[in-house]
Amino acid sequence: MTEMSGPRLAPWVAPVNALLSPADPLVRALSRFSLLERAAGLRGADDETGFLDGMRVLHEHIQAADLTPLGRLAMRTEIARRLSNRGRVLRTLRADPELAEAPVRRPVFVTGLPRTGTSLLHGLLGHRTGARAPMFWELLHPAARGGEAAGRRLTTRMLAGLYYAMLPAMRTIHPLGATDPEECVFLLPHNGVHLTRVPMPGYRRWYDAHDFTPDYRYLKQQLQVMQRGNAPQWILKSPCHLGNLDALLRVFPDALIVTTHRDPAAALASWCSFCEATLRMHNRHVDLAEIGRTWLDFWTRAASAAEEVRRHATADFVDVGYEALAADPAGATAAIWDRIGRPLTGDERAALTVFAGRDRRRSPGTHRYTLERYGLDEAVVRAAFSTRQAA
Repeated sequence: MTEMSGPRLAPWVAPVNALLSPADPLVRALSRFSLLERAAGLRGADDETGFLDGMRVLHEHIQAADLTPLGRLAMRTEIARRLSNRGRVLRTLRADPELAEAPVRRPVFVTGLPRTGTSLLHGLLGHRTGARAPMFWELLHPAARGGEAAGRRLTTRMLAGLYYAMLPAMRTIHPLGATDPEECVFLLPHNGVHLTRVPMPGYRRWYDAHDFTPDYRYLKQQLQVMQRGNAPQWILKSPCHLGNLDALLRVFPDALIVTTHRDPAAALASWCSFCEATLRMHNRHVDLAEIGRTWLDFWTRAASAAEEVRRHATADFVDVGYEALAADPAGATAAIWDRIGRPLTGDERAALTVFAGRDRRRSPGTHRYTLERYGLDEAVVRAAFSTRQAA
């Protein structure tokens, strides 16, 4: 892949989409929200948080998008999974009311602009006794236990394999493993990652006006279900938290917020390349300039919102520079644990150093990207972030 080529789908994807195209009307019919809602056991259920209303909004915008047959099947699965998980989590909490009262103590949320080292730091912080970064399979299936959990790990491995088979560059851009730490956006009903798969301007307008407090209450409920019988210190991560710190801190007032920092021009170029890849996996057409416009606006708004919260909140914040993290990942991580008041033991520090030397990416350094591909340039991007943060 040259610097200007962009990520490419595997050659088999287009013929499969062509083969599935005649079945698209059937998939649309089977994707009706009422059918998915009924299958999840949520039809007629009490919905004190507006979860179903929000899912209907997301579903309507997905249904209206110009998706490929594979993209439509993937998004139908996504909505169905979220509805099913909601039903299962609520039934679990009703069956064991004590779970709903269980504390989620001093969680650590890693956030910052995307492509600034959040994934690396997330894994590092979760690599110690008593701390836990949730794994990809359990984020997809938070209520699974016992034998079902083993089956879910297997199906998640298969999903990751399909992800790589469709777009091999993802092994470098954003590796996925069933038992590796992953973003907690899979537990949040609404998040910017939906927009990385489907361009939805109408949903984006709804999203900008949305109160995320119920979303974080639901995140807490899922953590309570996942931790039953053994409560860790949760290490959670998503760049999408950056724009929602007010809601996050209402639900988790004792949270530690760890924010990573990098030159926004480099971060946004890398993020746009990632979004191009995920959009190509789901959509018939991809507008490169629209990717640039959408995400420059999204992330400058998020950064501005975060700055506003930090000016007034009494929460605990820690800042980590991308260069410092890359130069000494174990040292940067140890410093955060010192700040929390849980310094690493010598053995933990040694284990962390070994873990920090691992790299899940295939051929690291081969992911190349430019802002110009997405209609942007460094001066415009830096000025946009500077103006937002000064406002």
